[in-house]
Amino acid sequence: MKKLLCKLKSNKAFTMQDLIIAFIILLLFTGVVGSGIVAIYRVQAETKLNSLATLYAIQIMENIQKISYDEVKSGDLKNWREDYGIPDRMNLTLDVAEVNNNKKRVLLTISYQFSGKTESIVLEEFKAKEY
Repeated sequence: MKKLLCKLKSNKAFTMQDLIIAFIILLLFTGVVGSGIVAIYRVQAETKLNSLATLYAIQIMENIQKISYDEVKSGDLKNWREDYGIPDRMNLTLDVAEVNNNKKRVLLTISYQFSGKTESIVLEEFKAKEY
């Protein structure tokens, strides 16, 4: 009888309960790691899109500084969109207002949608008349 009890106790195997608990722990761990990876990817994509929009805005503002005072006007940015390869999903607006006879206020806005939110990059600069 003692030999039989020892033999039963010495069987080393996993029970169904052990396997279910291990599986549940594995699922929880996978869920936590998976959601962390998705969150990291989302932040990375948003940061990349934001930096790209900022780069486009800076390039356009530098181009505005290179052109003459009279050429700076509100309106269509189609040429700059094509020159810099700005995607259509980014909206560009350029508002130029004359402050006085020798100075214009240039307001460039680039907006885009990410995860259902509209983000905007706004740069403001003054263009002085050259003599």
